[in-house]
Amino acid sequence: MKKKIIKYLITIPLLLLILIPVAYFLIFPNYNTLIGSIQRIDSKRISYDIYFSFLTELSPTKEQVLGTNSVLVEDASIEEYLDDSIEIDPILEELNTILSIDSVNIEGNIFQGLTSETMDKGFWHFPASVYPGQKGNSVIISHRYLHIPPATDTFFNLDKVKKGDSIVVTQDSDKYTYIVSEVKIVEKNDISVLQDSDDYQITLITCTPLWTSRQRLVVIGKLDKLYQKT
Repeated sequence: MKKKIIKYLITIPLLLLILIPVAYFLIFPNYNTLIGSIQRIDSKRISYDIYFSFLTELSPTKEQVLGTNSVLVEDASIEEYLDDSIEIDPILEELNTILSIDSVNIEGNIFQGLTSETMDKGFWHFPASVYPGQKGNSVIISHRYLHIPPATDTFFNLDKVKKGDSIVVTQDSDKYTYIVSEVKIVEKNDISVLQDSDDYQITLITCTPLWTSRQRLVVIGKLDKLYQKT
């Protein structure tokens, strides 16, 4: 009996030493997909998904109406399309502005800056756009893979966002919830995504496909409520 117990005591730790690394390498590559799938089992999100899909079918896009394509002729990227005369006031940092998308495990601070190097600090508020919560198009740009999960302060998981997901911007005393209405891929020099809007809109931009900077992944959200206090 003692020999069996000793045998079990030796065998079990040995099995764990083998199984734990195997499980890690099997699960980690699919971590984002598994977490995203679990978090997406939500009736509210499903209803938003159906609702926005219906609206998209009914309403033509701005490109369909105008029949134009605002793409730069030169090979400049979206991030480089800046006016030298722009000035910034670091209001967002002072208000401790945080962007989060719970459905895909994205969360981090929004920073202001005059160049794309600001993305090395976190989410970059494109200086030519309005602030979150204001009427117009608030553009937030981020690296895709400067950090990888479990880090949350890049747009590594942005390709897993779906219509109906919530994009939340919180500040010291305010909270703005946007609902994703469109997910699309554009060329890296397509500046149409930077254009202002008559709506209360947020536009998130990052590189795609993953591990490249060939194109841009764009997620657009509409403010769920015009103004919501926390």
